[in-house]
Amino acid sequence: MAFSAKTRQENIEKLKSTQLDLLIIGGGITGAGITVEAGAKGLANGLIEMGDFASGTSSRSTKLIHGGLRYLKQFDVENVAEVSREREIIYNNAAHIVHPTPMILPIYDEQGASFSSFSAEVALKLYDELSDVQEEYKNYFLDKDATLEREPALKKEDLLQAGVYLDYTSDDARITTELMKKANEFGSIIANYVKAVDFIFDDQQKVAGVKAQDVVTGEQFDIKADIIMNATGPWSDETREKSAAESEQRMRPTKGVHLVVPEERLHVNGPIYTDSSFFDNRMIFIIPRNGKTYFGTTDTDYTGDINHPTVSQEDIDYLLKAVNYRFPEAKLTASDIEASWAGLRPLIAESGGKNPSAVSRGSSLTESENGLITIAGGKLTDYRKMAEGSLKLISKRLKEKTGKEYPEVDTKVVKLSGGDVPLGSKFDAYVEEQAKKGMETGLSKEEAEKLVRWFGSNASEIFDRANSFTKPANLDLGDALFLIYTLENEMALTPTDFFDRRTESILFDHHHVLETKEAVVEFMTYYYQWDATTKEKMVAELEETIAEADLSNL
Repeated sequence: MAFSAKTRQENIEKLKSTQLDLLIIGGGITGAGITVEAGAKGLANGLIEMGDFASGTSSRSTKLIHGGLRYLKQFDVENVAEVSREREIIYNNAAHIVHPTPMILPIYDEQGASFSSFSAEVALKLYDELSDVQEEYKNYFLDKDATLEREPALKKEDLLQAGVYLDYTSDDARITTELMKKANEFGSIIANYVKAVDFIFDDQQKVAGVKAQDVVTGEQFDIKADIIMNATGPWSDETREKSAAESEQRMRPTKGVHLVVPEERLHVNGPIYTDSSFFDNRMIFIIPRNGKTYFGTTDTDYTGDINHPTVSQEDIDYLLKAVNYRFPEAKLTASDIEASWAGLRPLIAESGGKNPSAVSRGSSLTESENGLITIAGGKLTDYRKMAEGSLKLISKRLKEKTGKEYPEVDTKVVKLSGGDVPLGSKFDAYVEEQAKKGMETGLSKEEAEKLVRWFGSNASEIFDRANSFTKPANLDLGDALFLIYTLENEMALTPTDFFDRRTESILFDHHHVLETKEAVVEFMTYYYQWDATTKEKMVAELEETIAEADLSNL
């Protein structure tokens, strides 16, 4: 189903003229989940995002749909149980994005270690029970020799054993995009690059809409809605203040940084979760992905510009020291880093001055006196649960305000766009079978399988398109189909949208970006009819994003 720049312009016109039941401000995973929930129930709802979808926190996570093992350290059993259930739901509905993957937890006889052999066994047993893990994925332990046979690069000294448990690798921006496409199917009126600059109030000084600005054209217009939902993550306080609501600072953002190196510089056979080794109650992930290995996160309090968190030299030093301690033969230096990312976690402020790593990432649903509803905090994994809770309050307020009632819809069974695929090992067989159709269009086996793994059941639509478009010059057929599909069906408006969020190329295929960026810019210039000034702006934005990612700007 079309979800393009044309769709966006049509949606802006609809936003101007439609009295909405609900307007959502914020196009990250939380807002995306809410618009799907609202669309499934039949609410006339719209969503605006001041940048691109997932351009904030929701493309800057550790890229796992995990069950929250670390919360068991805090005895937060209820949180783990709920998150684990949601994890299974996401997997069932988006198996092309979410993949069950064994995670290794090395146990060391070190001062301040997060887990001892005993506590790890208790935690993983409880983790499996709370998560209702299937027999084939239940945890088990490896002795020291078996651990090193599996992950020979690990530090040998003081290693006791390792636990192996189920977790899920994923792509955060991809899930957000597929949710937006599903909401579009439901009739939600969605537009990226539209900013809420002010609020509109009724006679009782209740929020009744927003004054919005099309960031692309500069045009300002009004959007009217019975309920306004603030789902802006780290920007929640700023949005609430803009509405003249209470000014209490409820957010406590922390910065998380991840670094990417070539696989040959740090080879691991599967994801690893281990102490930082600094006795600071932090743990880090080391995860292989597409011929690269990435590791993080830093998890430090953040007071800088929330619009532009960046990787600092201090962040680099911390992570390199941590990883080199745990993998002593790697001897990584800053010159090994191919890419990086920094993002903010929208933690809820708590009293007591707790270390941010120990703060529970629970969500908060609040209602200001002026009627603005704010959802904040939470985790990538529980986006659907947050949306479900939000819609209960929204539905109640709509009934009070307008008398409207909406049916109950169980979104546990709503497949994300592209999610009509089989689970587990059957997905691999599905990829192989579907790729044959792509190969008939001239794609290589590798190109065809990549498209199926990335777009799931939507890949057949892409293959159908292969023979009915003019291939952009200087792009292979696979790259061309990727680009065309994201322009026509994923509302990608800029080269940075494409390279950074519709694909993960800037992070995990850096050299390919350098090889194809000129061809992509040239085609998008032709496709969108950009003038020289606009093209120059797009190139500058892309170059800045690349420089930040590869740290050449440091």
